[in-house]
Amino acid sequence: MLESNNDNRKNTSIQSTLLIELQYLPPVSYFRQIMSSDIIIIEAFETFQKQTFRNRCEILTANGRESLIIPIEHKASHPIIKDVKIDYSQRWASVHERSIRSAYGKSPFFDFFIGDFSAVWTKKYTYLWDLNYELLTLCLQLLKIKKKIIPSEMYLLSENELFKEIKDLRNSISPNEYGEYRQNGVKKYQQVFGNEFAKDLSIIDLLFCAMLDSSELLH
Repeated sequence: MLESNNDNRKNTSIQSTLLIELQYLPPVSYFRQIMSSDIIIIEAFETFQKQTFRNRCEILTANGRESLIIPIEHKASHPIIKDVKIDYSQRWASVHERSIRSAYGKSPFFDFFIGDFSAVWTKKYTYLWDLNYELLTLCLQLLKIKKKIIPSEMYLLSENELFKEIKDLRNSISPNEYGEYRQNGVKKYQQVFGNEFAKDLSIIDLLFCAMLDSSELLH
């Protein structure tokens, strides 16, 4: 349980804790939740779920939204997330980088950051967890967000006593649902394509298009 001296009036602030799953280049709303929390617990013992941001992200192309999906090996019906292996029989990494270069090559900050992402993709991580964790760490560094990130040590059930002090947003930020957390997104910024603002794309859209204003936009 998180320690607090609030009852003794020695400390007027209480640390807020967020529990959320690890995602692949998550949408902007994911980082807004991180920004509003002091401690981030990443769910490490859930089972992998298809059709989620765990192995996909959304970018904006000339044809609108496009999902970039990481193929995974299907050797178990309900694998623990840390055991999910990436399928390299498909050339997904080169496809993702080519799509991102095509979509954001003319954006203001593309040349500043594409090398950092390319370096991660070329490492060919065996496990999806390791790739996503590396990319999350990179994005936080580029955004200059300093938070305490902790992988969970067990799967936390809702009846666990810890939930009194934790904001549980597992499965709350999903590709097919635009609930309150995705609706209350970032302020508008200039994007590469389209006359209407495309809400809550992958964080790379914000990084490439509006890096200098990212801290203000995320608040």
